[in-house]
Amino acid sequence: MGTASPRRAAQLRDLRDDLCILPVRGNLDTRLEKLYRGEYDALIVAYSGLLRLGLGHLAAEVFDPREFLPAPGQGALALETRVGDKADELLRTLDHPPTRAEVEAEKSFLRALGGGCGKAIGAYGRFEGGTIHLKGVLYLDGRRFEAEGTGKEPEELGKWVADRILGSIS
Repeated sequence: MGTASPRRAAQLRDLRDDLCILPVRGNLDTRLEKLYRGEYDALIVAYSGLLRLGLGHLAAEVFDPREFLPAPGQGALALETRVGDKADELLRTLDHPPTRAEVEAEKSFLRALGGGCGKAIGAYGRFEGGTIHLKGVLYLDGRRFEAEGTGKEPEELGKWVADRILGSIS
């Protein structure tokens, strides 16, 4: 099984400890070519990438993000403008406050753990009924640490969930 993500590799091991998980590099087309050449029996890639390229039909399984946590902020788009520009005003109409709250909680969680691309960290935030629910996971030294919580303030919630995990590591 090929993946470029330490987070995906760790979560795969949770599901199936009998799998041989190997790193795979390159863009999606390159990875698929490696699969077709037989270098891998399967790949785990972002489903959104397959969909973007019209290749969603290649997915043998789509994982539930509540169980197989994505990277914090994965799938969210951000646009940056200069304050006061006409573009700034126009783009504000595209803002979706519930999605922003979810992403802010996930990113706060990531920051509180000191995370980056090389760490196996996943987070999934959902905004429902005026409240954010955040589930986070950290894999460290072959162990899984998970916590979840709810709140109204994304920054505080992310820190709170991270603190639960950090407190359980010792």
